[in-house]
Amino acid sequence: MSKLTMANIVIPRYADLGKAAAEDDDDYFSDCFVDTGIIDRILANNSSTSVLVGRTGSGKSAIIRRIKETHDNVCELHPDNLSLAYLADSWLLKFLTDQNFDLSLFYQQLWRHVLVVELLRFYEKLDSANKSKTFLAKLNNLFKDNSGKQKAMEYLTKYGGDFWSDTDERIRHITEEFQKQVETEAGAAFKGVETKYRRGETIGRHEAKELVSKAQKITSSVQMQELAKIIDILDEDIFTDRMKRVILVIDDLDQQWADDRIRIKLIEALINAIPKFRKIKNVKIIVGMRDDLLGIVLGQASTSGFQRDKFQDYHQRLSWKQSELKDIINRRIEKLFTRKYTGSSVCVDDIFEAPNIAQDNFLYMCDRTMLRPRDILSYFNMIFDRFGGRTKITLKDIRSVELDYSKGRRHALVDEWRDAFPCIDDLIGFLGHKKLSATFRLGAVSDDAVDETATKLYAANESSDLPIALFAKAHFEDHDQNSRNNFLYKMISILYRIGAVGLRTQENSRTQFSFISSSFISIDEIGPNTWCLVHPMLWQTLGRRGEVKNIYSEN
Repeated sequence: MSKLTMANIVIPRYADLGKAAAEDDDDYFSDCFVDTGIIDRILANNSSTSVLVGRTGSGKSAIIRRIKETHDNVCELHPDNLSLAYLADSWLLKFLTDQNFDLSLFYQQLWRHVLVVELLRFYEKLDSANKSKTFLAKLNNLFKDNSGKQKAMEYLTKYGGDFWSDTDERIRHITEEFQKQVETEAGAAFKGVETKYRRGETIGRHEAKELVSKAQKITSSVQMQELAKIIDILDEDIFTDRMKRVILVIDDLDQQWADDRIRIKLIEALINAIPKFRKIKNVKIIVGMRDDLLGIVLGQASTSGFQRDKFQDYHQRLSWKQSELKDIINRRIEKLFTRKYTGSSVCVDDIFEAPNIAQDNFLYMCDRTMLRPRDILSYFNMIFDRFGGRTKITLKDIRSVELDYSKGRRHALVDEWRDAFPCIDDLIGFLGHKKLSATFRLGAVSDDAVDETATKLYAANESSDLPIALFAKAHFEDHDQNSRNNFLYKMISILYRIGAVGLRTQENSRTQFSFISSSFISIDEIGPNTWCLVHPMLWQTLGRRGEVKNIYSEN
């Protein structure tokens, strides 16, 4: 990027470098998107990636938006348009859940059905009853001599023939059909259980067991085989134009699009259903998923045969280098200043006080981010908001907004991880204890610091079954060095998971952060000689000071 030749530039007043959320960033998004090559990698024909995983603000939605803007035949499925809350209102599904019945197969069937119908509706433009009727008639004629595919077409006609209708209607249809099939299988006993359940009356053990048995039979029925055959039909007979590849994207799974009682199980079922569609050579499904949500899903996974190591093969975790973050800022600064200084090229180095220390200033800011676009944009926007009208930004200026920035990052961490760790703010507060510093060895942590935090957590979560609360309770009751260490190590493993601390588990190793290295660390990997670095983004809000510089290394 060429240097500005004029003697002085002035930072526009009331300027910013764009909004934090990609979906709202219309002014900057198209011109300033930084392509790290990840889109080409995940869309490559030989790529098995289906799930795009990243922390809040790491760019998942931006990548999906970019795919929609730059590729043809992109079909988007919005979770909030599925009206999956209907599932939580079904008395039968609630009853089966109460009986610890594993509905994973049913939810997988639901997702396969939804994805098949959405793909067909998009690809064949089935937006009316007449078009749907003509399409199904054509397929029935094509498969008139193929009994296996004919059977699959019967299923498609029965459960997906109304392609033009809203997705939530189809979900309601298949859920009601499941209930009818269970009722038919169970006979008169079905109504008896339903009546008792709706009235809140006690259901006999034998009655409950019988109904669960019937539901199991229906769930494991031939319908799953028919759905598998339909996927074969999509590959062999419909999506045959290799020049017309369809990309189906799903984002916003972290929103409240369904009752929490079933949302996690539905996401698990989606993860398990997607690999079945890989055999369709002309279809690519991409799901954007927040890192903390994925952790909850994997932690609660119950589907028989679900293997985390296999999941590693088809998810891609987003990460950024400092140079890539600088590219993002440079593009946005150039666009901002071009509006005022037409024809002049301005970069981040031009707005800092001196060229020889500009890089140091930028690295200082990067050290206070988790290497996410949203973090660095937030920091720069705070600086621009306060110092609009100035010609240069100094390190003193950068530091002057750091307290507000640090408070914002702490609030953002709490918001991001509250669902997974409801007591997360108290755990972050531990890092601000007066007997701790910015860098500390676990074996040297004051007993008082650990005991005070454990007592606080226990008092606030006495009846909770959260793992960290149980560790706090165990220490409150035993109050010995072993229980103290167990609580401390568990707490540190969580703080590492959310990115609040970096860890050095071996004397000569580098400090590792969860958003760069392994996302998880077990308490078995932590010991008295483990060194912790409180993330510099939290130093100001926690009253910490440190001398650590350039905590990230570029490969």
